[in-house]
Amino acid sequence: ILAVSSETMTTIARSRVAVIGCGWWAQGWHLPHLAENAPHVVIAAIVDPSPLPISTLSSSPLLSLVELSKKYACPYYSSVEEMLADSAVGPTLDGAIVATSHASHFQVGMALLKEGIKRRSIAEAVEKKQQGGIDSDTAVAGKKRSRPQIFHRALHILMEKPMTCSVDEALVLRARSVAYPEGAFTINHTASYRPQTYVAKEVISSGQLGKIRHITATMNGGLMWLFDDKKNESWTSKTPWQKGEEESATVSEDTKTPMNGNGYAWGQMAHILAWIYAVVGDNVAVPKKVFCTMTHAPNTGADISLAAVITCSDGITFSISGTALLPGSQYADPPIGKRINVEIFGMNGCLLWGGDDRIPQTGKLELRRSAPGEKEDGQSEFPCSQGEAANKMKHGFYFEDGNQDGKGPDSMKVFLDACKSSAAKYDQSVAFLENKSAESNVTLEDQSGLANGSLIGVRTVQIIDAMYKSSISGNAVDVQ
Repeated sequence: ILAVSSETMTTIARSRVAVIGCGWWAQGWHLPHLAENAPHVVIAAIVDPSPLPISTLSSSPLLSLVELSKKYACPYYSSVEEMLADSAVGPTLDGAIVATSHASHFQVGMALLKEGIKRRSIAEAVEKKQQGGIDSDTAVAGKKRSRPQIFHRALHILMEKPMTCSVDEALVLRARSVAYPEGAFTINHTASYRPQTYVAKEVISSGQLGKIRHITATMNGGLMWLFDDKKNESWTSKTPWQKGEEESATVSEDTKTPMNGNGYAWGQMAHILAWIYAVVGDNVAVPKKVFCTMTHAPNTGADISLAAVITCSDGITFSISGTALLPGSQYADPPIGKRINVEIFGMNGCLLWGGDDRIPQTGKLELRRSAPGEKEDGQSEFPCSQGEAANKMKHGFYFEDGNQDGKGPDSMKVFLDACKSSAAKYDQSVAFLENKSAESNVTLEDQSGLANGSLIGVRTVQIIDAMYKSSISGNAVDVQ
């Protein structure tokens, strides 16, 4: 873990990232985005249990692992465990993108967090051994040098949504991620990392709406081509590991429990739920009960429409609905965007956010204040077009970021920034240990700024899991 020589370092801090799961999304988005971040980012490894990944969603055959290995100049592996066991690759990773099937997220995530915690333990042992070895009063070139903390090579995670398909697994994964604050744990809800989302969060956290009392949301997309095609097993089947699993990864026998349902809820509603919980805060609208009705696709049985009422522990009324029945497709020519609308009401005002996610001009983040008897009562304000925000972001409605060009969505930027920062600190720490620098600039890193989306991930899993259970039973169910 601490054996990388500073002689191999360059003036450019490079972070080494693995991509786990080499299906349609990884080959069309994650890998090209990482390549665009060169030279600061290196694709260090690719992992997939199948040497010939397949996808029912791609218009052309996917590249094999051998072809991907040659294209991105990196080794390939059939499992996360095999990759981590390779002493030339496993210990040198700064981050990993988990683009495997929903059902395998838990197993892959736990393996990566275990690796990060192991690295930290080794670094702590090294530091303990160094106690007394470098005295804070040791003079070096006429200066005094304090011994810094020994930094391990932190391991950061960017995981595709949903975090898991099981509440039990989500809670365990969150607990493990919280126990490893040195690593960012980012879930790829791209809408939650848009600049407009941070403005919405600031409006609410600063109290401009007052106490939140009501939330309503809809998300409608043209996705029948996805959810009513039997070939799309991982998107429609309750046992997606049995055959044709898209973007597959090894799923252990212990995790092969049939899902309560699969379809639009898992595939799409996680996006809008994550956005809502990203802006309202950790302890607002905590779900307590869910009542949900669903309709299902005629060929696959996957859910394609849903309407739910969520009872919250703080008394907020919360309704949410969505459907795959919008005509068209975002991947057609011309593309047909998803229709999204979120309205959050407080005692002092409301925040409105909605539009067509392919046409930015269809919406803006809107704030309306409650001021009875005053001129401004009910008048529209547009926080993203005012003050400093107006100079920092584009105007209009921006939700999911599915752009294949460029360096990736803001969620990837947050992940890569964490990788780069900790990689640089690790390099400095190694140089210090080797006495290659007379005075180290390494300082104790504040881990509070690292992204950890695990609580939002848990909230989305809790609600969607309860949606399926309620739809099956016909009754309101407690949130696990």
